[in-house]
Amino acid sequence: MGDAPQGNQEQGQEVPVNQNPQFVTETFSSVIEFLQQYGWFVLFGIVVLIYIKVKLDPHIRRVKKKAEDVIEQKKFDPDVAQRRMEQMERARQRLQEQHDAEAARYAEKQRIKEEEKRKLKIEDWENHQEGKGYRSKVKPKEEQDIKKPLKAKPRLRTNDYNPLMGDMGGASFRPPRRSGGGG
Repeated sequence: MGDAPQGNQEQGQEVPVNQNPQFVTETFSSVIEFLQQYGWFVLFGIVVLIYIKVKLDPHIRRVKKKAEDVIEQKKFDPDVAQRRMEQMERARQRLQEQHDAEAARYAEKQRIKEEEKRKLKIEDWENHQEGKGYRSKVKPKEEQDIKKPLKAKPRLRTNDYNPLMGDMGGASFRPPRRSGGGG
């Protein structure tokens, strides 16, 4: 055993030796004693500190935000801000032009549809005047495309059920109505 510490000392490393082991136990016992005597005060102090932190936190954040705003205002460059505003305005103008072009195309389509409807009405009226009939019996392609065959709805009851047949299936008893006394 005596050789191991000398071997470590030869390598330049010293093994730490606890010179005063009573120091650790005395410190621990004094901390325990302090907590036993003043534990409630320590606990109350911690709760008060937490409460104060919770209450002051929004104010601290506001102060930090104001400080950041002041720093941001100091860094403010009017040329950069002007360029940014011009870019935003150009983007808005581009979007507005796209919207106007789409609106013009839609209005043109609507005008063409209205013109076709008007021509059909005029044609129907001319046919009516000539005695060929008031309305065309051939439906336009749009109406044919819109109408699709409906799917058959599933039946809710079987075919052998008829409510007018009486009490065929069930053995349920329903007592007669009670009518009040007399007559």
